[in-house]
Amino acid sequence: MSRFLARRLAGSVVQVVFITAIVWVIFYFVAAVTGASPALRIAGKTASAARIRQVEKMLGTDQPYWEQYLRFLGRLARGDLGYSYVENRSVTSIVVPAAGATASVVLGAAVLWMLIAVAIGSYGAVRPRSAGDVLGRSFAVLGMSIPVFWVAPMLSVLLAYQPTQGELFGLHILPAGTRIFPIDGYVNLRDDPVQWAYHLILPWLAYAATFAAIYARYVRTLTLEQLSEDYVRTAEAKGMTRRRLLSRHVGRNVAPVLIALLGTDIGIALGGSLFVESVFNIPGLGYTGISAIENLDYPLVTGVVAFAAVVAVIANTIVDLVHGLLDPRVRLGAAH
Repeated sequence: MSRFLARRLAGSVVQVVFITAIVWVIFYFVAAVTGASPALRIAGKTASAARIRQVEKMLGTDQPYWEQYLRFLGRLARGDLGYSYVENRSVTSIVVPAAGATASVVLGAAVLWMLIAVAIGSYGAVRPRSAGDVLGRSFAVLGMSIPVFWVAPMLSVLLAYQPTQGELFGLHILPAGTRIFPIDGYVNLRDDPVQWAYHLILPWLAYAATFAAIYARYVRTLTLEQLSEDYVRTAEAKGMTRRRLLSRHVGRNVAPVLIALLGTDIGIALGGSLFVESVFNIPGLGYTGISAIENLDYPLVTGVVAFAAVVAVIANTIVDLVHGLLDPRVRLGAAH
């Protein structure tokens, strides 16, 4: 296990260096193409060449690119993502709260879609071709056909905006001003946990509608495969109940695969959080990154992307380690 852990952590470090290097190159490429270098942004368009050189020296951007990148890595290792001269504060102080908002959306949605998927998928596997199984598979096909960037605005309109106009699904059956769900905004978990969850119900549902459908099919297929194994028939012949069999044996064999898939899909959800955050006005990483691009705030753009990359690598490393703990074959495969 120690060798597997060392190899995985070493691979994670290489991934972080590789991703941040790409981000750094893109940063300078965009700055060179647009002509809007950090020094020029700070000094102003009418600044003299001498003033721009002075600002470059202050920022350290007059040094060779490789030296600047090594300094960037050193700061990144200490949790320092740089300084936003547009916002006039450190990038870390901007990114960390935004990351908390994004994590609230994605992780909460992941819990919701897993609960829905396990319920629908397990039922379909235990009672295949039943009416409930047919409904579950229909839900899966429908959910996989509808992208999150369509679901999010539809939920916002149907369940948040229309009720304030006295409508519910297009029918005038509510008093004007009815508030079922908030239209937008975000409440910090530490300030008010109830309002935090209330403001995130629709964003969670937007993600869950798509991912729960996908995972329901995974759970159904994997569970059916396990139920056809010899150990299941042996356990049933010994009198083990179906519920105990599912929880103690089948679930234990299905869990490693689901965890591996979940790690990848949470990364995908993080990358697609921009759509949900924009619709519901949540100040997360995607929302912050787009605002930084619009303001040509390159240090903040670089910080957001670098932070997201590091978090994605760490999350996948944790998933791989948990997968290795649950499934010894993963550790053995990595050792060879």
